[in-house]
Amino acid sequence: MSSDIKPIVMPKWGLAMKEGSVVSWLKNVGDEIKKGENFVEIETEKVVNEFESPQSGILIKKCVEEDIKIPVGALIALVGEKDTSSDKIDEFISNFESNFEKQAASISENEDLTKKIAINGTTINYVQMGNGENPTLVFIHGFGGDLNNWMFNQEELSKSFNTFAIDLPGHGASSKNIQQGDITYLSDTVIKFCEINKLKKINFIGHSLGGGICLSLALKNLDLVSSLTLISPIGFGEEIDHTYIEGFIKADSRKELKSQLEKLYFNSEILTRDLINEVLKFKRLDETTSALQKIKEESLLSGNQQKYLLKDKIIDLTCPITIIWGNDDKIIPVKHCNNLPKNLNIKIINEAGHMAHIEKPNAINEIIKKMN
Repeated sequence: MSSDIKPIVMPKWGLAMKEGSVVSWLKNVGDEIKKGENFVEIETEKVVNEFESPQSGILIKKCVEEDIKIPVGALIALVGEKDTSSDKIDEFISNFESNFEKQAASISENEDLTKKIAINGTTINYVQMGNGENPTLVFIHGFGGDLNNWMFNQEELSKSFNTFAIDLPGHGASSKNIQQGDITYLSDTVIKFCEINKLKKINFIGHSLGGGICLSLALKNLDLVSSLTLISPIGFGEEIDHTYIEGFIKADSRKELKSQLEKLYFNSEILTRDLINEVLKFKRLDETTSALQKIKEESLLSGNQQKYLLKDKIIDLTCPITIIWGNDDKIIPVKHCNNLPKNLNIKIINEAGHMAHIEKPNAINEIIKKMN
């Protein structure tokens, strides 16, 4: 294949993604594209999001029409030199598609990457990606989430790190029948998970409730921690949108749940019908509501305010700490970043809400790479 032509393919966002479609093009043939620049909007079963180009060059070919589903790894576009001939482009596409078909034929059904371990009578579901010789990252999701919340982060970061994403007790495919929901129990579960997997000097990435869990475990067992990256964490102020937490727990229809999930994003159009249906399916599992209610009461809320304030204890931690906040976070206000110790690395992400790692994944991934 011609070396002056570079392919851009359908990305894989999450374990379950098998295909996607182009919703709209943000660039035209002949336009220059820079690496990291949004050039197309892609829709999967779960999300609609802009895709940043992994290549720099001139957009010389759009290889797929809008709203046509194509498999992960198939050609979306080609970039190269402006004067690249049509014969070279056709030859490149022919060779690429021939190799792509051979690879697809040789690959059996996708291996289920999820694993389960028992911790004190609770089954914990998790996914590991990456080389065990590389530095370790452990992802901890927020309230009502699961390990798929890291769909834009884990696979990309697994190129440089040994990564683990877990479903917290009461969430995802982990046990719903939990006896406790306090932050000590949740952080102890994560610590035990790391011990069982023989993980040391870990870079923890925690979102919202997961950020509070990371802080709690670091205060208890700092030797386990290499660094903390906390995204819109609990514990840095009293304010929190308690109506979201209570509304999420109570929501029993697609309409009710959609109105709550929209609060999480700067641009709620990122939500798809399938994603909402998947969350609703999780909420209807036996004992899910009681588990979420227990965690809400024991870890999140005291009346209408946050139950735990942890920021005054952060001065006791000597590990590198990065705080990331979406500037339009409607759940936990970005002002909680104010008046924090000066040794913290604070990053405010524009045009992002409570789920900055989903809305602006490349920015988050770059921060994590530089942090570690």
